[in-house]
Amino acid sequence: MKQSILVMNVFGKEVIHLSIVDSTNNFAATLVSDKLCQNGTAILADSQSNGKGQRGNLWHSEPGKNLLLSFIYKPDNLSVLRQNELTWITSVCLIKTLGKFNIKGQIKWPNDIFVKGKKIAGILIENQIIGEFISTSIIGIGLNVNQENFGVFNATSIRNELNQELSKELVFNAFCEQMNLFFEWNKIEPDSVRKSYESLLFQKNETCLYEDQHGQFEGIIVGVKSNGFLMVRVENEMREYGIKEIRYFSK
Repeated sequence: MKQSILVMNVFGKEVIHLSIVDSTNNFAATLVSDKLCQNGTAILADSQSNGKGQRGNLWHSEPGKNLLLSFIYKPDNLSVLRQNELTWITSVCLIKTLGKFNIKGQIKWPNDIFVKGKKIAGILIENQIIGEFISTSIIGIGLNVNQENFGVFNATSIRNELNQELSKELVFNAFCEQMNLFFEWNKIEPDSVRKSYESLLFQKNETCLYEDQHGQFEGIIVGVKSNGFLMVRVENEMREYGIKEIRYFSK
């Protein structure tokens, strides 16, 4: 007998569509501060004047071409010790969304989505914490949908991979479906989140060239720790790296 699966209808239940904004994450934070949103509210923008990327970087996007999105998520008693799982689940949901369009993606640690060695999406999650728990999480997504040219940036898009344009609304709805389906993971099987994320890591189990504060070296990515650190095997040594502590090199 098949067991029924209860799917949340949270993400995308309320949608706010803006023509231009400085940053969807900033706009989301204002809504949270003013208590003008509900759990799962999505903020969509056609263009960002100051799109935010990880570690203070900017997210560049051709106006009207891509999915620029922030979700407001209010988890139920999610410990700050498990905040990495938010990135892990969101990353897996993006990969599964791309899979719906027959595009195979990988996760470049910690939060970029790659297709054939090129960046197609990025994630920026900003959490508001009360005590030992996350009260609100703003989940920012930039997904290249119909942009064709990226200049000097090593990037691609759904359009470039399929040789055809897709409706951004279609992609958004597919992503919401995955988020609503898989975001219950953080309550039922914590370790399965990490394993699913690890299975999709870019360059996992491959000997590749990296660089840390001591110089260049060949290593093999084997997974991540519960604290989010990347685990890399270098000869007989297992090294752990936090954000900005390791650099990738093209093959």
